[in-house]
Amino acid sequence: MLSFNSALLSVACDFTSKFAPYQAVEITQAKNGGVYLASTDKGNIACFAYDPSGTADENICLLPNKDLMRACKGIKTGERNIKIEGDIATVTTYRKTTNQIQELPVMRSGVDFPHGKITKAIRACLDRWSDTPTTSDTAGRYDIDYINRAIKSLGVFDSSICLCAFDGGPLRIQGADHNLTILVMPQKAEPIPSVPAWLKEYSLV
Repeated sequence: MLSFNSALLSVACDFTSKFAPYQAVEITQAKNGGVYLASTDKGNIACFAYDPSGTADENICLLPNKDLMRACKGIKTGERNIKIEGDIATVTTYRKTTNQIQELPVMRSGVDFPHGKITKAIRACLDRWSDTPTTSDTAGRYDIDYINRAIKSLGVFDSSICLCAFDGGPLRIQGADHNLTILVMPQKAEPIPSVPAWLKEYSLV
């Protein structure tokens, strides 16, 4: 049986490909407890998540399903948890006054997730990040709504964008033709966050 925060699964499913072996979300046991989730669309984008309170007694590759993802999606008015036993997922929504339970079928991939390739790439990134001299002591914390608005506006003109952050200052977002630039001001400057310990542990599995 697997049990973990269902919202993490909903997010991970947004980054899968349509073709094997990248069309599934890999859900695995964490060495020191908890559950890892990983997905990628063949390298253009990858998603990694960790639920420290999750439990797992097996590793699976789960295929996205619209009904299941709708039931798993995170909400602001409550918390959701998913339990997977066999081919049935039970999604429980915990609210202040009531709990809602939904049972939905789970589809498993018959193709293994490219775990080795992913973890090798992560290790290379971790080595680079740890070897790179620190040139700044602070990073900016930006309001997600402002970033979303900037990217949506730039998307009208370009299919790709460039992001450049000033040390603890504005995030410069601009398109390929350089005719439109948006600066997102940080709400505050804070110490550059370290790489999550669980991501290092995942890369060694």
